[in-house]
Amino acid sequence: MSVSEKDRSFTLLEANQSIAGIVEDRLSQFPVRDVPFQLLDLDDIVAKHMNWGRLLPRVKPFYAVKCNDDGAILETLAMLGTGFDCASKWEIEKVLDMGVEPERIIFAHPIKSSEALLFAKKKGVSSLTFDNELELEKIALFYPEAHLVLRIRYDSDNALILLGKKFGCDAQREGPQLIRKAKQLKLNIVGVSFHVGCGSLDADCFYSAIGAAKVLFEYAKTLGYKPSLLDIGGGFPGDSDKPIDEFALAINRALDHFFPNLDGVNVIAEPGRYYVGSAVRLLSAIHGKKIIRSPTDDSEVLQVMYYINDGVFGTLFDWVSLRAIKDLARVVPVITDQKAQKPRLKTTFWGPTCDSTDIICENEEFPEHDIGEYVLFENLGAYGMSFATNFNGFPNPTVEIYARKDTWDSLLLIKEVCWKKKTLDFLQKYF
Repeated sequence: MSVSEKDRSFTLLEANQSIAGIVEDRLSQFPVRDVPFQLLDLDDIVAKHMNWGRLLPRVKPFYAVKCNDDGAILETLAMLGTGFDCASKWEIEKVLDMGVEPERIIFAHPIKSSEALLFAKKKGVSSLTFDNELELEKIALFYPEAHLVLRIRYDSDNALILLGKKFGCDAQREGPQLIRKAKQLKLNIVGVSFHVGCGSLDADCFYSAIGAAKVLFEYAKTLGYKPSLLDIGGGFPGDSDKPIDEFALAINRALDHFFPNLDGVNVIAEPGRYYVGSAVRLLSAIHGKKIIRSPTDDSEVLQVMYYINDGVFGTLFDWVSLRAIKDLARVVPVITDQKAQKPRLKTTFWGPTCDSTDIICENEEFPEHDIGEYVLFENLGAYGMSFATNFNGFPNPTVEIYARKDTWDSLLLIKEVCWKKKTLDFLQKYF
């Protein structure tokens, strides 16, 4: 269940206000809310966009809508001029409804239903990815004039999730075959795409993948194609402590080597987690607490267990599951300044449901808290709301949206100058 407009608010911050100050105020509130809530910082997204432009000036970002499709996020990115990576007709429709031009959308799901193809054709969304022969035949039947992007498999050995297990053709063996098949069907191939995997820890993988794409560019030219689009996918980190500088160095080095002076090639990427990961904080209330004592010494506390109102079946799913895949450090709430000096005990955090797999972290050293207090989680903007369920009837968090007034005024000015659509649609929803 998505968050409805009545479950969200929009606040413009003055120069003397900050998100950090808002968080401090919320942590001191009592009693706590029965429903968890997120604080969405649009200034963080704007800063990420500026950083992307500085580090990767040749690569235009096409935000992966699936990562977090909150209307405030999409509207902000639309005003900043990004493109959008959409995986379904519903995502396409949501972006188009904001006034985004079809040319700023790539339908990047390699497998599309006939209905979805007809919808994209009707709406003028012409850039489509594919990775197999049967998909080409389907496209030839329903949308033969589309601009096709061949998706190859190029997995990073250190990615948390290997998308190549599901999508992407073998670049050396199947790539040329599919280009020949497209030629036979009189379809138009305009470029090559890849995705090194979610949570990639290997920046150099991008260099090698771009090299593999270049080989297929050259092969397509021998058949009369003029490929002009290179899509380097996603896989960029988005937590506040995980910069993308090393990724940018590898990508820029590869572009300089394989596509000097661009050679008439437009380069795009599909960042999702990068843009929104650090933009969201979660405040979840402690509704229950259990103290586990030694069976031989009642004064000895073995563990403290807390039961909070968000969890694995809510917006913490992605954070917990990704770390479990690679046995990384478990998700632990932030130790705030208010609690930093308190003694730390072995601690387990449980989500609110009746399911015993709804465990956020266990046996972590954490300061003692009381029932009725909040715990703070950071870097929760990616996939939290997208994956959240209402299992056991527990609601998703409400959302508080924040932006500095000068930032928002600048965004509106950009929209007024660059867009043909009305500038007040978003404000009318939330004010």
